[in-house]
Amino acid sequence: MNQHYSDKRRSDSGQGLVEYALLLVLVAVVSIVVLSVMGPSISNVYCEIVTTLGGTCDSGGEESDDVDDEVIDVVAITRADYDSGKQELHIDATSNGDYDASVTLTTSPGGVMEARAHHYHLVFTLSGCPCAVTVTSSEGGSAMVIAGP
Repeated sequence: MNQHYSDKRRSDSGQGLVEYALLLVLVAVVSIVVLSVMGPSISNVYCEIVTTLGGTCDSGGEESDDVDDEVIDVVAITRADYDSGKQELHIDATSNGDYDASVTLTTSPGGVMEARAHHYHLVFTLSGCPCAVTVTSSEGGSAMVIAGP
């Protein structure tokens, strides 16, 4: 009887390893399927985050069918400083990395930004910060930052 038990135990010795390998293959296949289906939309989300932070992004992939072919400009807030002594908020921003005479940038709170050589600028009185500032372009782009002293 002991001989029969030890033979059965010896034949089951690799079963746990095979089960772990099959589980690993299943996880890999599911990951590949999910990434192939959702890859373009995930890439677009990361692109939006990078451009909001002031970087540039080339998604390199095909856009999904539900995205318009319309090009939206990229707004980047390059400065948002609050001067607590003067109670003024200074905001600098760019549209597609520069200034474009055909584009108007508007801040909320604040107003229409003044065009400078290579950026847009606005200074306005604000009773206190930190505060959220959103810059919106007439071409559809926008960016948001938390401004503070």
